[in-house]
Amino acid sequence: MDRERDAGAGAGAARSRTLTPRAAPGITERGCYIASPYTLSQCVTVPQPVTAPDDAWTVDERSLELFTEQLKGPPGDRVWHELRREAERLALVPGFERLITLDANAIKELPHQIDVAQRVLRDMGGRAILADEVGLGKTIEASIIYKELAIRGLARRALILTPASLVGQWQGELQEKFFERFETPTDPKDWQRITKAIVSHDRARSRRHAEEILRHRWDLVIVDEAHKVKSERSATYRFIEKIERDFILLLTATPLQNDLRELYNLITLLRPGQLGTWPEFRAAHLVEGDQRQPRDPEGLRALTHEVMIRTRRSSVVDDLNLPPRRPRQPEVKLTSAEADLYERTTEFLRRLYREGFVQPAAAEDDEKPGKKGVLQLAVIHLRQRLCSSSRALAESLEHLAQGERVSPAYRGVARQLARRARAIKTHAKLDVLTKLLKDTPDRLVVFSDHRPTIELIAERVTKLGRQAIVYWGTHSTSDRDKRIRAFHDDQRSVLIATRAGSEGRNLQFCNVLVNYDLPWNPMVVEQRIGRLHRIGQTREVHIVNLAAAGTIESHILQLLDQKIKLFELVVGELDLILGEFGGAQQFEGRLAKEWLAAENEQDFERRVAALGADIEKSSAVGKEQEQLNSLIAPDDNAMRLERRFETLSLPGRLRLGFGTSQVVKAAGWDTRRLRLGLHLKDVLEALESIEPVGGLATPARPGGTHPEYGELVRLTGLTSAGRAVTLVARVDRLPLVLVDIEADR
Repeated sequence: MDRERDAGAGAGAARSRTLTPRAAPGITERGCYIASPYTLSQCVTVPQPVTAPDDAWTVDERSLELFTEQLKGPPGDRVWHELRREAERLALVPGFERLITLDANAIKELPHQIDVAQRVLRDMGGRAILADEVGLGKTIEASIIYKELAIRGLARRALILTPASLVGQWQGELQEKFFERFETPTDPKDWQRITKAIVSHDRARSRRHAEEILRHRWDLVIVDEAHKVKSERSATYRFIEKIERDFILLLTATPLQNDLRELYNLITLLRPGQLGTWPEFRAAHLVEGDQRQPRDPEGLRALTHEVMIRTRRSSVVDDLNLPPRRPRQPEVKLTSAEADLYERTTEFLRRLYREGFVQPAAAEDDEKPGKKGVLQLAVIHLRQRLCSSSRALAESLEHLAQGERVSPAYRGVARQLARRARAIKTHAKLDVLTKLLKDTPDRLVVFSDHRPTIELIAERVTKLGRQAIVYWGTHSTSDRDKRIRAFHDDQRSVLIATRAGSEGRNLQFCNVLVNYDLPWNPMVVEQRIGRLHRIGQTREVHIVNLAAAGTIESHILQLLDQKIKLFELVVGELDLILGEFGGAQQFEGRLAKEWLAAENEQDFERRVAALGADIEKSSAVGKEQEQLNSLIAPDDNAMRLERRFETLSLPGRLRLGFGTSQVVKAAGWDTRRLRLGLHLKDVLEALESIEPVGGLATPARPGGTHPEYGELVRLTGLTSAGRAVTLVARVDRLPLVLVDIEADR
């Protein structure tokens, strides 16, 4: 019986025990028993009482007697087994119907991420390929799944395999967003004590580490960037095959890149036999001469539907229903003193680069005297502060002049530039911001990543008679909360925030954002916008970019606006566009290198043009890959519609495949009754109306006759977002009551 149960139940059933009774006279219709670790229950379907009100009913004493008698009986026949399976499904589904860890996380999960987690846990037994389009949060989805399994005692040992470059990112996100501490083993002996680990693909399959990993059975294995282990001949693929595990998640936006064999290998790794043997799969699904194009996309999608979830960006955007973004680029013309300082500092940094003083980041650990090299961090600060404010630039130049990593001559140049910066008292950007503040009486957010600049802005805001609320990463959590409340309560206040300070904060009650300095990393700009442009925002979001003319900022803004089209993007598209660069951080590195290597501004303009062309190529490659994978992945539209169906304000609750229901407690018994009204079998049409239908749903109305499905009904109700949705569906009318009786074992 346990083997039968495990084969058909969801992930939540893994540690339950089930008994089935033999058929017995006296049970109306059919019945079944379900055993939980603490209670035994009997599910009995009986004719629905016609006259008894919902709040006045009693338990049938005869049924209770039969319930206790049947506990002593032997297992029943196939009919009873099928009924038990169905009842078990009904009993187990609610276990993951409500995800119980969401409130404990430090983020607001998007609706599609919750959908994915529920479907993996409820329908896929904790084994799935998460193939959402790029940028939609597969890491978040996998983390939710882990936490839901862990809190139920189903994931005590968890292993995350990821490329080396993403180990730190995974560890940070789990700690900061989910309060989960995963360790990164470096010594093979670490595996003797660690139960929650993140390790790179290469380290995990190395001989000494692999031996230790394979000694244990893992409850959950998560493989990120799973397309990198797609070859069945690779050492990593063979290693993952050997890992004993209960649940496994493969994360990749491109399960198919070059060859359908890649898709076959991933699904076979997840669920051997799902696609048959390779010769069988090749004969059924490959087009001769084209290894990427499926012969029967619809047939292949039917197979992948059982093991793969792919959320499309278009459906997420529709769900979020966000207002437009409105970028504004007011002219910022530097003063003559500021322009002179910019040119001199730019030439200074380029000379350091050409003469080899700017070393790769690895050189930071080299403390040998006499070796050329500027700490990479110092150069990063200088180039970032170059257009932020002369006050911030002066501070970084003074730090460089006080160090010993450059020659005395260059330290002298740094001191001279710092004195020039300190002498500047008129700030072009600050004057533009002042005009904006005078023209914008409502609250707004000003972003800068540099403390001296933030202090400069705060002084000006205070001088204008408005409340300046400074907000950066060093503030305590309680202090941050207090400052956000002050910003919310004062409609004329100005929040001046760093990137670190704003992370995880929802500021959708504000709709004006100012990028005082423009980050070189596009993802940082997107994250700033995302603090305001998120679920709950009802107004257009105005994004004011203060890019100084004739500087690197104007080139960055050109790339963001005209090539990346950052201010027009929908959720997740930035990762798609920059995929060929290896992501936004690598893009930032490429931009910095081109700027430092340029002989002059004309040379840099040529380099920026080449960079823009590469962005367009990367975007085209990403979109081609996305379209190809959409051919073989199941359509998530049905899942999105199902979420809307579940929130219809019909009597009780409408859920695809379950129908309307009401649950009533029986006085004096630990018992409940589930009344089934309409059993929704097929949804043929879902229409959204712009006209309100009132607070209550209309009753079911005839919906015509379908030549194949027969009689249809039309149901109209409101979603949780207040939208009117009309369903045309095929239903069964079930005048039944499902009685669930619980007793101490």
